[in-house]
Amino acid sequence: MLGLLAGAALACILGVLAPRPWDFYSQDQLWPQVMDLVRFLCTTALVLTLLLGPGIVLRELTGRRIGLALLPLPGLAILIVCGLVAWLVADSIDPQVTSFAIIGPVLGLMFGVLVGAGSGDFLTSEERRVLVLVSLALGLILARSLWSLGPEGELYEGSISRTLVPEGRPDSRTSFLVTELATTGEAPYGPVGGQIFAPYNFSSRGPLPGVAIAPIVLVTGGNTFLAAPDFAWQPYDGQGFMAYRIAMISFSCLIFLALWGLVRRLAGWRAARLAVLLAICTPFLFADLWFTWPKLLAAAFVVLAALMLVERRPFVAGLLISAGYLMHPSALLGLSALGLIALWPLTDARLRRPQVLTAILLVAGVAIGFEGWKIFNGDHYIQESFFDYVGQAYPHYDPTTSQWIAFRFHTLANTFVPMFLPLFQADSVSINRLFGHSPFVVHFFFQPWTGVPFGLGIVFFPLLLASLWRAARRWPWAIFATIVVPLVIFTVYWGASITGLLREGMQAWVLALIAVVAVQQAASGFPWLASRPVRAILSLRAVEVAALALGATLGTRGINPINDMYRLTDSVAVIAILAFSVLLGVAVWRETGALGRERPAADLPA
Repeated sequence: MLGLLAGAALACILGVLAPRPWDFYSQDQLWPQVMDLVRFLCTTALVLTLLLGPGIVLRELTGRRIGLALLPLPGLAILIVCGLVAWLVADSIDPQVTSFAIIGPVLGLMFGVLVGAGSGDFLTSEERRVLVLVSLALGLILARSLWSLGPEGELYEGSISRTLVPEGRPDSRTSFLVTELATTGEAPYGPVGGQIFAPYNFSSRGPLPGVAIAPIVLVTGGNTFLAAPDFAWQPYDGQGFMAYRIAMISFSCLIFLALWGLVRRLAGWRAARLAVLLAICTPFLFADLWFTWPKLLAAAFVVLAALMLVERRPFVAGLLISAGYLMHPSALLGLSALGLIALWPLTDARLRRPQVLTAILLVAGVAIGFEGWKIFNGDHYIQESFFDYVGQAYPHYDPTTSQWIAFRFHTLANTFVPMFLPLFQADSVSINRLFGHSPFVVHFFFQPWTGVPFGLGIVFFPLLLASLWRAARRWPWAIFATIVVPLVIFTVYWGASITGLLREGMQAWVLALIAVVAVQQAASGFPWLASRPVRAILSLRAVEVAALALGATLGTRGINPINDMYRLTDSVAVIAILAFSVLLGVAVWRETGALGRERPAADLPA
């Protein structure tokens, strides 16, 4: 922890004394690239310190046993409050000064507690193990973000906000526009703020990720202003987009901790660790994480809400969904499962005796965030337009019944049938470069982001189906409520793109799939862990992740992965992608073997 804290302090010092200049590299300049790597690593240390440190300090000072799944929430809350305060007082106090005035004492308090505690352990051995596993996935994702090359035709190609995806969806930088508002003190519906979100507006997405990231951008020296982040690519840019990218990816990695917490509560620590091992090699999660939108962050709050429901705290669960909704509106989709679980629990459910009070408390918690956001935006609130998707079947906004049904069947095929997307939907605008057509290799590598077979791992897909079948036979109501109903509801709802459901709003559903598999394995005595071929299959998913990170880019730009202008940073990035992929595979192989040899702990939940 002291190492992270030192890196965080250096990030702040560089932000004040040596912020990233606006000049560009020439091919013989290596020192600026060295400094960009230093800034990149120090900003990562700062984000992780502020995300985990306050929870650890709170645990140490109060003696309360805050679970690892909830440990990042105090740090995230501090960043949100800091961003809001800097925004509100920006007319009289420089937002950077405000950010340092809050972040500085927080870092100082962490240092004091760490020094005062001496050699005490702040985390259990299992918590440390989980964080190490998550750090491998985070390292690979950040390395991919540092690599200057992307697939040919990616949106905003060659700019600091490039999306790594050849299609016209700009959502990856929407939250950064909120960061710009907060760091400049501009009003969301002012002369400039009212135009920058067009064709949507400030109310269309959740504000909290952008607000929380604002202090990080400010203390690391980001020189933001209210304009689209379209400057030419730099490994660590002066406008603060790379700091934003690092923070958004790190925040969204809370899904791994939330998943661990839920599965541990349901089936014990062995199942929880298996769930993390499955998650850190799930290609869909990587594709969604490096796109830098906050859907997975919202999904993390849905998973935490599920944990609170299991612990019979429905109002807190509703508040967590509210928080997730203010990260991204897709969190509300979690109610399709959590509402049913509130009425009829996962175990001992009785159809004629729904737990109405539990459901009311859940909805009351959700209403606080939903109605509060609606009231705050007043006449500007436009999220009602999202309900139009139910009646659409793109490109038909007023489809016939046959068009509506055919669209849904094609969407399900793209979601569940391997190779259906590149073979039968190759002309869809949702998988092609803007105003053009992308090659087959691009269409192929869209599948991990849109469909279950490649998204969960094509080599793993048969095992997934077998595990879900066994789980459905053992717990029919739980699988119906958490897997079947959300899938049916979202299939009916979604009419905006035909290329597959996963990325559109099924992030929490993917985490539910992983949780079900881990719990099913625990209930069956972990048969996979005793099979070397199965362990090899689980480990090979790391190869699929590496292929996802490299494939579309190398397939469209040639086998040379290095941009001459960024030789050092690109070399580091590509080597890191390969190294972390190997480490992921090795970790899964070793950890599944260790789990197979270990005996269940005495504190397994019933």
